[in-house]
Amino acid sequence: MTKMHTTLLLLLIASLVINIYQYTERIDTTTIYVSERDTAEGLDSEREKSSEQENPGANNNPDDLLARDQSYQIESKQHITKKFSLDRREAYLAQVQHWLAAQEYAKIDEFLPLYLRQHPQDIDFLLLEAEYIIHTSLLSDAIIHYQSLLSLPLSAAQQEQVQQTVTRLTEETIVQLKQANSWDILAQFVEPLLQVSPTSRSLILALATAYARQQQANLMENVLASIRYDDPQAMRIRQLIERTDQSITEPNRDSRLSKPLSDSSRLSGGTRIALQKYGDQYVVPTRLSGHQVNFLIDTGASTTVISRQKFKQIFKTTVTKFVGQFNVQTANGTVRSPMYQFASLEIANVRVKNINIMVLPLDELAYSDGLLGMNFLREFDFRIDQQNAQLYLR
Repeated sequence: MTKMHTTLLLLLIASLVINIYQYTERIDTTTIYVSERDTAEGLDSEREKSSEQENPGANNNPDDLLARDQSYQIESKQHITKKFSLDRREAYLAQVQHWLAAQEYAKIDEFLPLYLRQHPQDIDFLLLEAEYIIHTSLLSDAIIHYQSLLSLPLSAAQQEQVQQTVTRLTEETIVQLKQANSWDILAQFVEPLLQVSPTSRSLILALATAYARQQQANLMENVLASIRYDDPQAMRIRQLIERTDQSITEPNRDSRLSKPLSDSSRLSGGTRIALQKYGDQYVVPTRLSGHQVNFLIDTGASTTVISRQKFKQIFKTTVTKFVGQFNVQTANGTVRSPMYQFASLEIANVRVKNINIMVLPLDELAYSDGLLGMNFLREFDFRIDQQNAQLYLR
């Protein structure tokens, strides 16, 4: 028994020595690895400082401002490995402005929440965030967000800037949607704004007009209830429904789709355009701000629509004005769509200037780049000769 006990004791001591040796080796290896890594990072840092000293303008490239910044390291939106350095604030500001101009919204969405989590009262970045929201959210929501900034400790200049932005976006959009006869879009734009500013006379009249144009008399009266009944502008809005009721007895505009255009029926001074026929649909060639775009004629669309794919092709070489994001009813349900104003839309020798066009995913349109809506066609006396596949515009 004594020899057995001695043997077991020796085996236990040997096992203990081996474990201690292996553990020591792992520590040494880890220490060496960390030391080498730290040394490499230190050398990289020294090289970067040397490069900045030799080329002080090297970091002025907007695409490189954050890529080379060691304080900007993001593993996920929930985890920040290092804090944003305040001495790099101007670089961050320039980079976000560059992303806005380049419409690189995914990068802004990754960066801004993290930065504002650390610096929630940085007004310049809050203003950039508001501008970003204009391009990525419903325009009405973006305007409401701008209004919320007025409760922050803004300077007098910033207060004025925000207020002017709210007024400009609201007034310009109402005018543009009225000119385009986009009454359904105008209504969904104004409704949330009126909830925030229920006494705004301009919003009340705009929403009542949108309802009147859509023959929604009860909704119109509910909105006008806060204004005297005999108010001159309110009375003119009510008359819109009366005039529309009278026009119902006139020939339906859709009848213009079927009548052949004989020489006797042709109006003087008009233009005939050959159409491409696909089944019972007609495609017309156009020039949208100088670009060839084929539109499917759709008299049921209040606003002209271009496919997202075609828009991407021409966007970078076309001067457009972003109007805002709006909800649009499609066959597949409600879709949020950006609206842009183009300089012109031409068919043959006729033209409509400053036309608003929605951008939608239209993958099912095999033969065209979008839908030609009534915001173009109503500018003319138009007929479609189905027998001869021709469009007449005067």
